[in-house]
Amino acid sequence: MKKLILVSALVVPISAMSMTLDKNRLYMGGSYSNIDIQSDGVSIDLSTLSVVGGFRVNRFVALEGRLGQGQSKGNFAGAVFEIDRYVGLNLVGTYPLGDDSFRLYGSLGYNDIEFTGSVPGFRVSDSTDSVNYGLGISYVVGPLEYRIGYENFYDKDSIKADGYTITVNYTF
Repeated sequence: MKKLILVSALVVPISAMSMTLDKNRLYMGGSYSNIDIQSDGVSIDLSTLSVVGGFRVNRFVALEGRLGQGQSKGNFAGAVFEIDRYVGLNLVGTYPLGDDSFRLYGSLGYNDIEFTGSVPGFRVSDSTDSVNYGLGISYVVGPLEYRIGYENFYDKDSIKADGYTITVNYTF
């Protein structure tokens, strides 16, 4: 009897966990981010395109990576600013609404952004890292997931970079 109780105590949590696991755990896609960078009353709008890849730990949590590149340039007082490279690693949590087609999502992670500022005859490149977070809604149709949400990419040293991101992922 003790062995049956012990085996049940081990098997029930494992079987419950396996019910929450998705069969298709890997996904890949792309995202577009419109980023508003603000510092001391100055605002510059930039954008990035990123490749997204992720692994669903279960139906509520995923680990996600992004690798992106700037797609636009911002101008201020004769200087041109652009994002050269964007790398991010996020923990993404989802919560189904109703029939599981619509979901709320939140992300928390770390990113590294390399940027360039230039004026005629002078160019400066630098990179910076920061904690990032986001919140939004997603819609799932078959293997496709469409997301739109707010993200805060950087917020320290009196500089804030935030905006919206649109993502489309395909689950394998």
